[in-house]
Amino acid sequence: MGLVNFMSLINLSVDRIIIHQIFQKTSDKFTMPVKSKDYTNFAPGAMSDFEARIIQSLGIDSKAVTMKILDQHDHQDLPYIVNSCVDESDTDFIESSYQIAEKLARAQFHKSSSISGGIVVVFTGKQGHPQKRLLGIIKAELHSGYEKHQDPKTGQISLKHIQDLLLTPNSKLFKTVGFCENLSYDPASTDLNDKWTPLIFDSQISKADGKVSAEYFYRKFAGCGYLESSARTTKQFYDVTKKFILQLNKPSEDKYELLNALTTYLKVDKSSAVDPTDFADKYFDIDTCDNYRNHLIENQIPTSSFIKDIEHIQSQLKLLKYTFSNNVKIEADPEIFKKDVIVTPIKGEKDENGHIPDWTQIIVKSELILKK
Repeated sequence: MGLVNFMSLINLSVDRIIIHQIFQKTSDKFTMPVKSKDYTNFAPGAMSDFEARIIQSLGIDSKAVTMKILDQHDHQDLPYIVNSCVDESDTDFIESSYQIAEKLARAQFHKSSSISGGIVVVFTGKQGHPQKRLLGIIKAELHSGYEKHQDPKTGQISLKHIQDLLLTPNSKLFKTVGFCENLSYDPASTDLNDKWTPLIFDSQISKADGKVSAEYFYRKFAGCGYLESSARTTKQFYDVTKKFILQLNKPSEDKYELLNALTTYLKVDKSSAVDPTDFADKYFDIDTCDNYRNHLIENQIPTSSFIKDIEHIQSQLKLLKYTFSNNVKIEADPEIFKKDVIVTPIKGEKDENGHIPDWTQIIVKSELILKK
């Protein structure tokens, strides 16, 4: 995915805004949205306030969630529409923006529970240094104290009403999706994730896990889904690699050394990224590297580097434990194991049957302390 300067939405400028109205489901018959025929033209001060609200919902201090595009090949998929219409003429964009409003209305209509109607604000602009394109969509609920008015000649929904609804700091906004053009991407790529980064804001976002509650909005309407979190990917890498090591046809001592290496690699290594190929090259022979890579692919683990986040495996990385067949256990911090513990397989004493057992010699570079 390319880079996008969306974290702060600096140098934001909105160049056109058009507003349509959608309705709450009241029967089994779908109600088409009310279509505006003209653009909303805020005065300079009001436009500045509107841009500030966009930054508030999608910028660095917001709770907007970065997502990935899932639906992008059908002409009715929102990312496809966005990519096609962002540079349209004002005349054509009115039609495309109405198509967007209708898509949201239908996503709400097919929801089992009834969802309130409201206005759909579609806007385009630019942001960042250098400025890149941005297309955003806001769904805002109509306040009971307002009565929508549409000019019969221009088709424009009441500007005063829209200013009050969108610009009042305590107004009940809203759900917002913004498609931010990435700073760099391959123009020949057919994956819109290379070109656009979608940001989703929901005023009802869960404070517990940071997830957008309205699936109909981000999935059915916007065609987006969650990115794999770095913490989850790191845990999957740890679990899959541990399983691979335990299944190797190697002595237990060698497996313990590899598990120790895995723990050290994730906990002690100062790198901010996990590179499975680098890990394999360091600790596996050539044949094992190939098998390991296939094992990762089969389990849908990246073979390229990804951000390291050990949040979900901290407890598993705290202590490295050696367990012997007679249930004797020794455990220590992985860094201590690496530095101060020497584990060596040795042959034991011959028993009465002439059998020589496998023993393990452990040298600890420290004195024994008996704790009360």
